[in-house]
Amino acid sequence: MTEQEEFKNGNLVKKINMIDKVIEEKIRGYLHQDNGDAELLNVVEQNGHILVYIEFQGACTSCESSGGTHSSMENILQRMLSEDIRVLTV
Repeated sequence: MTEQEEFKNGNLVKKINMIDKVIEEKIRGYLHQDNGDAELLNVVEQNGHILVYIEFQGACTSCESSGGTHSSMENILQRMLSEDIRVLTV
């Protein structure tokens, strides 16, 4: 079973764990290089979408490139897990 199939068939707890794993393994290192970070606050399934709420931390809170970082995070999560993921910053 692929990661996408595992994600699609998983319950909400499984989806949260998979999202957190992708953030930890594929995204967080890049944020740390620039003295930033992102905290996963919540994941909600709503109207066929998976809404991933994050909060930028450290240097990411005032970075002019945070919009691009946001888009990149969403693209990585969509590519690896589900195109139904939408990342929202708080």
